[in-house]
Amino acid sequence: MERKMANPEPPVQKLTARAQRPVKSDDNTMYAISRVDADRHGQNAWLVNLSRGGKTFQMTFSDGTYGGNEQALTVAKAYRDAVLKVVPPLTNRDMRMQVRRNRSEGSNLPGVYYNKPGEHSKDGAWIARIELQVDDGGHGSPAKRHRKARTRTFNVGKYGYDEARRQAEEERIRMVLAVENGEEPALRSPAALALHRKLSDTEK
Repeated sequence: MERKMANPEPPVQKLTARAQRPVKSDDNTMYAISRVDADRHGQNAWLVNLSRGGKTFQMTFSDGTYGGNEQALTVAKAYRDAVLKVVPPLTNRDMRMQVRRNRSEGSNLPGVYYNKPGEHSKDGAWIARIELQVDDGGHGSPAKRHRKARTRTFNVGKYGYDEARRQAEEERIRMVLAVENGEEPALRSPAALALHRKLSDTEK
């Protein structure tokens, strides 16, 4: 009598604790965002990883830090959207020029610039700056735009050149996030403080 052989079962693929699982979506809400089963601190997290303006932005937002899966995802999306809004994409001309550009000349991020050593700073400093429109109660001229600027300085003597630039770039992104949330960039809400700490601790 013939014996029918059972079909062999396909091998089971094991996921490692640090596997990154892409999240499927029908729209662009999850663009550049993936799920990490465990980050370097052993926590589940959302990972933002994208290239923009000739730079790579990578940041994790853990469930434990932000109070849960959905809350962490909300902050991750806000960070990604701020990067996309603040950092312009490179044009073909920009890509050609970037090869020739000396990196020490400045940042590719709008609103971030370098002050050379001088009367304002002994060792030089990187500055994060944002301009806000001021409501004058309708008394000013409509043709004249009233604006005020907020700045934050990161001294090269204190942080080092590259670290001061990195902190200024992250601060500029945080400023944009604060404005979009209806906050004054100079005022730090609990949410803005938590995000700023997360950005500052990334490369430590």
